[in-house]
Amino acid sequence: MVRALFFLLGLICLALIPLSFLPGIPTFDLVLLAAFFFSMSSDRMHQWMVNHPYFGKIIRGYREHGLTVRTKWVAAAAITASLVVSGVLLTDIVWVRFVLAGVWVYAVWFVFTRPTRAAGIVV
Repeated sequence: MVRALFFLLGLICLALIPLSFLPGIPTFDLVLLAAFFFSMSSDRMHQWMVNHPYFGKIIRGYREHGLTVRTKWVAAAAITASLVVSGVLLTDIVWVRFVLAGVWVYAVWFVFTRPTRAAGIVV
């Protein structure tokens, strides 16, 4: 049951990738999420993504070299902006704002604890 859910989530991420030309929909995140979900559910789909000419380059670059400092700061800014907008404009419920603050702390911590790509490495 869990594998089927992960597979479905991987397919959803994969289906959303063509929309990533729109502002606010990041290709990088969707590719990594799809690869993660497929790694938990389908070896065949995971291998397809890792060996894909476009998706594979993104996945291997992240795994082998990490994120650039700039990418980390852009991600932190995007996370902060989206959670501030959600917490201020979309809800008046205090406990939801606390949950969003907790999500913000975890998400920013997660981004900055990923490996940092050394200067000069081009993927």
